[in-house]
Amino acid sequence: MKTPFFSIIMPTFNRAYLIAETIDSIINQSFEDWELIIIDDGSTDNTKDKIFEIQSYEKRVNYFFQ
Repeated sequence: MKTPFFSIIMPTFNRAYLIAETIDSIINQSFEDWELIIIDDGSTDNTKDKIFEIQSYEKRVNYFFQ
């Protein structure tokens, strides 16, 4: 796998209602050589489900839960 030109690091906590819109904004940029690293700091809402749904079609999104 090729290393992306840059990484975007996004911390999140209980933001399921915003996360899809935020990720879509990144995906829709014209520059495509990136990776998104999402660090979930213990969300108790359905943030993880929203991210997994996006990961099913966007492989540049990486999710870590702590």
